[in-house]
Amino acid sequence: MDIRTPVLAILASDDYRALADALAASLGYAQANVIVGTVAEAAQLLSAHTYTPRYVFIDIGSRSHDILTEIDLLAEHCDMETRVAVLGQTNDISFYRELMDRGVSEYYAHKVTLEELRGVMIQRQASKGAMGQVVVFIGASAGDGCTTLAINAAYALATEQRKSVVLVDFDYQFGMIARQLDLAPKYGIKEIFDHPERGIDETLVNRMTVRYRDIFDVVAAPQPLHFLPQVTPESVRDLITSLQQKYQYVILDLPHLWSSWTSSALSSAHHVVLIAQLWLKSVNHAARLLTAWQRIGIDEKHIITVVNRSGSKFKEAINARDFERVVGRRIDLYVPNDIKTIVKAENQAATVLELGNSLVASEVRRLAEEIAQPTTAQTTKPALGAVAS
Repeated sequence: MDIRTPVLAILASDDYRALADALAASLGYAQANVIVGTVAEAAQLLSAHTYTPRYVFIDIGSRSHDILTEIDLLAEHCDMETRVAVLGQTNDISFYRELMDRGVSEYYAHKVTLEELRGVMIQRQASKGAMGQVVVFIGASAGDGCTTLAINAAYALATEQRKSVVLVDFDYQFGMIARQLDLAPKYGIKEIFDHPERGIDETLVNRMTVRYRDIFDVVAAPQPLHFLPQVTPESVRDLITSLQQKYQYVILDLPHLWSSWTSSALSSAHHVVLIAQLWLKSVNHAARLLTAWQRIGIDEKHIITVVNRSGSKFKEAINARDFERVVGRRIDLYVPNDIKTIVKAENQAATVLELGNSLVASEVRRLAEEIAQPTTAQTTKPALGAVAS
């Protein structure tokens, strides 16, 4: 048993092994601990390895009430943080209630999707009121202008859409948001990257944020260059959940990096904004990212593809039709190559929308409108839709 991964799958057969590994990947881990056998056998193995899983996926096949005593045995090796999803064939409300009484997070009496399972596993108890929307910005390749568009989209959501917004610079080593906006924060993302064991509460969130012109908040990357610390997927998800309880929109500017915690951030997103350019390196990396996102269960209808610096000429430039053919999806927005406006905004430590009307500002507003559209991403479907009452 690989105790380095907290994802445990107990399967009646090998039929759901691929789903179990995909679930682990979507939670930020290379693979799941898979036990093909009974829940009782799994509990015995957990006891031998003193292993406490955080996420448990159980396929019980056609079994029903007779599994409950085995679930009780398994519970002895879990804690309050453990999330448990059970898949079976029994369509019975009394059985469902027995499972819920034992702390099972959800029971599915129908074919389950990766998105449903992931939603159950990352669900957290929210404070009163609606949870904010999570929007991830990520560049297909370094230098595609992801940070600039994230900053301007945050401003547009705060001013044009009248939303409370926080912009998080997750580029621990080379993040530029604070410097681009001429902010001088004392704290920021370093607080959880360097101390993942620290609990995240409202006091810490307030300490980490700095205000931009009384318009939106920023969680900045550290200015000194440090080695990238080990970051757990759970600490990233806990930060995101805490921010969702305070803000209507949580904008995440992710670095051009594929790791367990960036996967974790993506899995929390209601929208994923992919920033690319019409050149060979960008289209190649965009295709690779989209393939990886599909593997961890990111629904393609929640992805917004943006071509930045549209109209610019590169030595290896390709056309939009070729881009769409290679990546397998259409381009949703084109942001024009208005270097003069972008440079002027950066020199003034401002956003392009504050400079007045321009083609870039117009497209940023369109992007904010697209993000603000109602979405059902990360909303778990009722698991008992087929269960008779």
